[in-house]
This record gives sequence, C-alpha cells and structure tokens, in this order.
Amino acid sequence: MLPLPVDAILPDVVAALRRGRSLVVEAPPGAGKTTRIPRALLEAGLAGDGEVVVLEPRRLAARMAARRVAEEMGERPGETVGWQVRFEEVSGPRTRLRYVTEGLLTRRLVAEPGLPGVGAVVLDEFHERHLQGDLALALLRRLQETTRPDLRLVVMSATLDA
Repeated sequence: MLPLPVDAILPDVVAALRRGRSLVVEAPPGAGKTTRIPRALLEAGLAGDGEVVVLEPRRLAARMAARRVAEEMGERPGETVGWQVRFEEVSGPRTRLRYVTEGLLTRRLVAEPGLPGVGAVVLDEFHERHLQGDLALALLRRLQETTRPDLRLVVMSATLDA
C-alpha cells in the first residue's frame, strides 16, 4: 500500500475522535481522505460493534472508494468493505465499512432515526453542499445531541474552510 499524505495525520484523527464526538478534516484532493480515514476509524474501534458509514455525493465515488479500500485490505468488495447505491448493494454479514450515497443515508435516517448498527458516519466531499447532505448532517447532529451521544461524526472536504 503506497503512503498517502493523510496517513501522517491518522493518529491525530483517531485521538481527536477518542476525545470528542465530531471532527472536520480539510485536506487537498488526492490526500487519501476518502479511503484512509474511514478505515482508520474502523481499525481503531471508534465505531464500536457498529459500522462506519461513509456518505458519498455520487454513486460512482461510492463504488470506486469501496473497491479501493477492499483492495488495500486484500479483500473483495462485499466482505469487510461494501457499498450501497440506488438499486445496488454489495455487502455481506461481515461488512463493517459501507460507502453509501446521500439519498440512501437520508432515507435510512428517516426510517431508523436511531441509526442502529452504525457507530460512525463520515460525510465526504461536504464542500459540494447538496440538500440531502446538509439534511443528513442536521439529523446526525440532532441524533448525537439526543439519543446517540456515542455516535462519531466526521465531515471531510478538500476546500471547506475547517
């Protein structure tokens, strides 16, 4: 696995989320935010027994990121790492890191407001600012403040002013 610039801050990301519940990460495009940070959260146990769900604004990004992380872990997609986009799900009973599109996460939050089985949510490419992503952030923050103080939340962007 080739080193990426974000690798140097992974210990700081994990430490910050052990101290607090939320984090904003700003790093340039290509730094490795999408692939390395969610995996670090999973491997550090920050999701507890639950999944790390990564919100991607586009279906292609969700698929490609999941494939890349699975490859880096020496697995096939659908094992530890999977994805779920409209009309397509690649996951299994062992899936703990799931890349999803904005609409799917929003629908899940409406159907299951307590977000059972999820220990951490990563909102990637947040600078793109879509209504569904903004709504997801609002619902997740409300969830943290009410019934799920254990939920970890990471917002990532290449251009957002952290």
